[in-house]
Amino acid sequence: MAQSSHIPENGKLPSLRDIPWLIIFAFRGFFELVRARLIFANLEAKAIPVRNYRAKAKAMADQTVHAATLARITYVIPRLSDRLPWRSDCVIQAIAAQNWLSAYGAASEIQIGVENPQDGEFGAHAWLLYRESVVTGGDIARYHVILAESDQENSPNKTN
Repeated sequence: MAQSSHIPENGKLPSLRDIPWLIIFAFRGFFELVRARLIFANLEAKAIPVRNYRAKAKAMADQTVHAATLARITYVIPRLSDRLPWRSDCVIQAIAAQNWLSAYGAASEIQIGVENPQDGEFGAHAWLLYRESVVTGGDIARYHVILAESDQENSPNKTN
């Protein structure tokens, strides 16, 4: 069965033609979010670069995820997260999507950033990058990266 690359536009409901892929991706997304929540329970922030390194090492060389699959993961994860009865914020979404992409043999990187807007409110956020695409985390332009695998490549004990 050939997959449609159709993804509902922001703010619009899925159409009937989206139902077949949406059901499949919703079940997989739910599984990955449950799994990520269990992983998160024992995860320290300093372990994120190690997760990224392991995901990169596990990935198959030059493995590419089809654009439609990547768009569907990006679409499903945050929508499911909003409807779960447990905490499923940005870090959990990033872990879930990273696990999902790892199953395809694709390397991805969880990054954590901070913002300090004009009003003085401090904010932290996590997102997942696959190549140059933001898979989870939405618009990350206002965040300054403070934790990423690339910061730690040659020195696992390095701190920023």
